[in-house]
Amino acid sequence: MSDQDQDETPAPQQVTYRRRPQMWSFLVVGAIIGLVAGGALGYFGPETASRSLMQDVVLLSAVGAFFGALIAAIIYLVADRASMRRAG
Repeated sequence: MSDQDQDETPAPQQVTYRRRPQMWSFLVVGAIIGLVAGGALGYFGPETASRSLMQDVVLLSAVGAFFGALIAAIIYLVADRASMRRAG
């Protein structure tokens, strides 16, 4: 080996590190918030003659969980795009 090979050390490289938001965390939290909001709306909302209180609560909880997860997915996409802009 020559002296020149020993003296050459690689120069430090700058690497861009991007922290992505966790998709499942967004979806689960959104679904839980929607579930609770839908359940509360079904329980405290106006009474209907065609359905029982429990049917209202279950139906609106399921619909609330779906729309909560949908809104959380949209928020996730916005947060992911923002993290891409900040990183690069």
